[in-house]
Parts: sequence; C-alpha cells; structure tokens
Amino acid sequence: MDKAVVVTSWKYDVSSRYLKIFYNNGSGELYHPVPEFIYDNLLRSTDKAAFVHKYLEFDLHFKRLCISTTQQKTALL
Repeated sequence: MDKAVVVTSWKYDVSSRYLKIFYNNGSGELYHPVPEFIYDNLLRSTDKAAFVHKYLEFDLHFKRLCISTTQQKTALL
C-alpha cells in the first residue's frame, strides 16, 4: 500500500500571489497567481492535499512548478 501524501507546510505571499506547498515525501509545488480567497479556503480545509488536488493542480489559471525540498536545503548551505 502506498503511503498517503500529506501537506506538511505552506507559505503564501499576498503581494506576489505565490503559494508554496510542501509534502511529507520531500516534494513541493509553487503555484502562481493564486488569489487570496483560494489561500483562505486552503487554510479552512481539513484535508489540504485533497484541496490542492481539486482546486490547484488541474486549474488552467495557475502555473505550477514542482520543486524539491532537498534541493532547497542544498541551495541554502
């Protein structure tokens, strides 16, 4: 059985409308442009991964960039 992917953290910048989502498997995604009301709804959601899947991953209005947290840690050193 596959381990469920869980959203572990997120960060939103109101002025730039960038939303960063990080998962328990070490992956991450950057979405743009995300309106503040979408972010507010994410905060209210009990299942963040399901919310991302339903409202962000397949929405043609958002650009998505997949990122790796291991690369970020390396870049910060």
